[in-house]
Amino acid sequence: MNRIELKGTFVIADPHFLITMALKEMLAGYGAKVHTASGKQGLVALLRNNRVSLVIADHLRLFNESIDELSKLIRAYPDPSHLVLTSTVSKQMIMSLHEAGIRNIALRTDDRSEIINSVRAALAGQKHYSREVLDLLVISEGQSAEKLLLTPSEIEIVAMLSAGLSVKDIAERKQVGLRSVMKHRQSIYRKLGVTDANELKRFAIRVGLIDNIEYHI
Repeated sequence: MNRIELKGTFVIADPHFLITMALKEMLAGYGAKVHTASGKQGLVALLRNNRVSLVIADHLRLFNESIDELSKLIRAYPDPSHLVLTSTVSKQMIMSLHEAGIRNIALRTDDRSEIINSVRAALAGQKHYSREVLDLLVISEGQSAEKLLLTPSEIEIVAMLSAGLSVKDIAERKQVGLRSVMKHRQSIYRKLGVTDANELKRFAIRVGLIDNIEYHI
């Protein structure tokens, strides 16, 4: 029995029958109520008639690359979270999806655990790109996957933690509360898979997140 429980009503909007059925069966196994649609009209009808928690689709393809149409749908039905499940990814695609308000992307080739993690992040309102998405971006765009994963504020905090500043020091410098900095630190550790400041510093230098910090192994 699955320990993870996914509550709510999901809509999978995809013309590929086998992909849709496999995904529906997987999500239903975690407790989700899943509807399916083969196109835009079916998706709109389901959104109109159900209280939907999550839409899973290749959004840009579903809307023929029209950001305006996609944005209109999200404004008309603002409650559901959205997870893009696609075959290809690019920086331009991510920028377009951000414009429409979508910040969760996974690939059809991702394994079960990665897709479930993507679904959980979307439901929690957290920005999330699957590891395979990040790997493709690194190859195609020449950027650090970690920089794409972290927010600008988190990258700034990485540099401060790596330089030896305490949570209190960072809070004073950024003029925010201690709890805010602690939550950022927790998010950074989780996203980068590290457990303490020393490990963070080694990792940050290795992947190019920070520069010009004196460091000895």
